[in-house]
Amino acid sequence: MPTKVFTDIFSLLYTSYFLLQSVSGNPVNSRQSRHIVEDLHFKRTPQTAGNGGSFFSVLGVAGVAGTNVHPRLEIRQLEQNADQWNVYLLGLNRFQQMNETDMLSYYQIAGIHGKPFIAWDGVQQSNDGGGGYCTHDSNLFLTWHRPYLALFEEILYINCRQAVAEFPVGSLKDQYTSALATFRMPYWDWAMVPPAGQVAMPSSLQRPTVQVVMPNGTNTISNPLYAYRFHPLIYNDFYDDGEPQFSVWPTTVRDPSTKQVNAASRNDLVANQMDQSRANLQSRLYHIFTMETDYFNMSSDASLDDSLEAVHDTVHYTIGSGGHMSDIPYAAFDPIFWLHHTMIDRCFAIWQALYPNSYVEPMAQTYATFTTPAGSVEDMSSPLTPFHMNGNGEFWTSTLVRSTTTFSYTYPELQNGNDTAALMATINALYGSNASQQKRQHYVDDVYDKSEREERDGLSTAKPERLYSRAISGAPSYSSGREYIANIKAQKFGLDGSFSVFVFLGSSPTTSPANWSGDPSFVGLNGIFSTTAISESGSDIQANGAVPLTAALEAKLAGDELVSLNEEVVGPYLRSQLNWKVRSMDGNEIPVDQVPGFQVSVLWSKVQPASSHYEFPRKIGGYNVLTSATSGRPGGFQHGDQL
Repeated sequence: MPTKVFTDIFSLLYTSYFLLQSVSGNPVNSRQSRHIVEDLHFKRTPQTAGNGGSFFSVLGVAGVAGTNVHPRLEIRQLEQNADQWNVYLLGLNRFQQMNETDMLSYYQIAGIHGKPFIAWDGVQQSNDGGGGYCTHDSNLFLTWHRPYLALFEEILYINCRQAVAEFPVGSLKDQYTSALATFRMPYWDWAMVPPAGQVAMPSSLQRPTVQVVMPNGTNTISNPLYAYRFHPLIYNDFYDDGEPQFSVWPTTVRDPSTKQVNAASRNDLVANQMDQSRANLQSRLYHIFTMETDYFNMSSDASLDDSLEAVHDTVHYTIGSGGHMSDIPYAAFDPIFWLHHTMIDRCFAIWQALYPNSYVEPMAQTYATFTTPAGSVEDMSSPLTPFHMNGNGEFWTSTLVRSTTTFSYTYPELQNGNDTAALMATINALYGSNASQQKRQHYVDDVYDKSEREERDGLSTAKPERLYSRAISGAPSYSSGREYIANIKAQKFGLDGSFSVFVFLGSSPTTSPANWSGDPSFVGLNGIFSTTAISESGSDIQANGAVPLTAALEAKLAGDELVSLNEEVVGPYLRSQLNWKVRSMDGNEIPVDQVPGFQVSVLWSKVQPASSHYEFPRKIGGYNVLTSATSGRPGGFQHGDQL
């Protein structure tokens, strides 16, 4: 046996025995590492089937650190804890450096979502299966991603623990060991009112390098939150005729400067786009929390109206802007994917606490995944492949992952038990019409000390007050008793990749598509998260999303441009003022008549405003179509159309 292999195995076993660790950050043999992990899992978790199995048990942090439940924190809050932040960066960096041939490497875990379309943990492709295990446009969208995140968090935690183990005995190691005890991976709240002096996209995600404390002192390393560096980039794993650029880019990129090998991320442009979209994301999230009380409607873009999946798609599109995050098979390789999806899981968990009696119902799948044929009916007992819950090959199901505490984590807003009124007050403070950073601090104890942003190349330093001076207020007050939504639908895979629909209230912009979100009339956008790597059988799948209009209309009412928000007044106004445009993943305008299945309709309903901060506004009855707002317009809903 080569000396290095023997040394690495001995180090693994030694560290596992004394620190209850389960895998080295640099394993040398994936089969051997997996078995070591499994043996330790079976010893520490009596609920599993026994030590005779051959599959990897996805147990989350519960499998490596016990069952104590601790919250996943917003990334800016985590950054205020210097010890946990350092441990996080060291662990993530170590995770990303694992050998890409290892089943538990960053590369292969990211690959579960899409490319390179290979089996993970022995879970083979079904006869009629497609590419990638991930479920989209599905009733399993939210529940499938929960064990996926738990797997990532488990291996991240192991790498963090291994990084701490490398420090010499002393007070510093004691600090990091203590910090690790309550560490959980963070989320990025892209809808919150950002801390004073900051913009929506944290600077920690924009810096190419970062300083960390290592056993040999303070060092500058490549920022593991900025990009993932393929080592190596395997051309055949990523090549696609429709998207050849992904097979030549040596790192993940955001809003790439070119499709050539030397592409650079333009995080400053991404940050500006997120600033200009943040208020509308806040409004959409508030709508989902307050108005969507049914799981199916809330969860999937297969449903009419807005959903967490549609909001999720919009963020993917905006961050990626032609890079990895904007294409389904490649998205999970960007480190920001895990922060984004942890945010989506947080929103899911909060919604569950608000509406605990609504959950997964049977639904035919609209297109095939790696293991699920199109048309198969899946329910809460369906296996969430490829995530085994024990070594005997049993899979996690939606029923089994219903609670976040199964994987030993929660979120800050959910630590007060079942006090629904208190949770409503928190949501109102975070995302309601009067949301502010001060209220966020009051309700979530989310205190930030930094008030100035660092200025360096590639880092957005735009001042939020300048950007927000023309932006629509994040969420409406519903003081006029009405809600209006621009409902958008299109074929999810109808174009060559992801695309986005921009909505304007006022003159349609004549500027470059890159500047649409900065136009004074811009209200919001809805991204369609797509790929060219889809079979013909899935090409006509409809995806739905929405851009809320109520807050913008309330601003027009306050400015005396409208005399009321009654539908007979709003209809003619929208007919002359509501405009929409479509932009491709490459940043080009697409005529709406070239977008298969495209339709914009305006939905309205009566709303009972909340009477206190401890209540939500409530929709009265169902939605009505305001046909007069779009009839006769290209891509607009017409009399006789179906939603």
